[in-house]
Amino acid sequence: MDNEIIATTGVWADVASAVTGTDVEAIITGDAVDPHHFEPAAKDLARIKNAGTVVANGGAYDAALYTVAEQDRIVHAIPLLDEGETHDHDHDAHGHDHAHLPDSLDELEHAWFAPAKVREVASAVAERTGGDAGSVEKRMGEIEQKLAAVQHVHIGMTEPIAAGLVWGTELHDITPEEYVKASLNHQEPSASAVAAFLGQIEKGELDMLFVNPQSTNSATQRLEDAAKAHNVPIVEIRETPPAGQNFLDYFEQIVGQIVDIADHAEPAAHHH
Repeated sequence: MDNEIIATTGVWADVASAVTGTDVEAIITGDAVDPHHFEPAAKDLARIKNAGTVVANGGAYDAALYTVAEQDRIVHAIPLLDEGETHDHDHDAHGHDHAHLPDSLDELEHAWFAPAKVREVASAVAERTGGDAGSVEKRMGEIEQKLAAVQHVHIGMTEPIAAGLVWGTELHDITPEEYVKASLNHQEPSASAVAAFLGQIEKGELDMLFVNPQSTNSATQRLEDAAKAHNVPIVEIRETPPAGQNFLDYFEQIVGQIVDIADHAEPAAHHH
């Protein structure tokens, strides 16, 4: 075992690098592969096993990688799955009207879009490996302040990638329930769910639409086309930053775009 620090994905490597001041490597790099479908090679698993510190997302997201490491060496954003445990995607268990906003940030798979989670990981990395989490904490604080200042606006998401970003803000996710459930379970949304979502766009109920350009299908394409046709601003939020862009810069850029759109939104358009 060595003192090496390694991250499962490029996003968490960027967060760790900002703390340690060194270039932390990631096993899953580039924006070609969807981390959900990443098949680690033996050499990848060996590196994770031997690393002194593994920076991971947690949950089912990168479990194929981190489960080979001893748990006390893993810094993670959301709870780890036990080896052999598969995540049960039963989202009906929550009896509240926001089935799409889980009860806690620990249930959000895309934890890196939750500023509080990025901050937690940064300070855990600093504690384990030295370095300074100050710059990450400052940048996340600024992101939170910007998001907290946004007036009440309605958003829709073609997939719940940015749930952590809207958590606790006035960005109100009104994506139809049935569509969200399908999306969370990685299923094709029903025709009626897509129709309900298109209806919101056509009636002018949405101030902006979040789309993930890395995962598109016929439904998301129709929604994006409808948004363009009805002048609903589109915010692209990718699973992984564009090649060569640091995640923290990318996060700030997305938030800047959202704040800009929200500032120009016409609150009068909301008819409940």
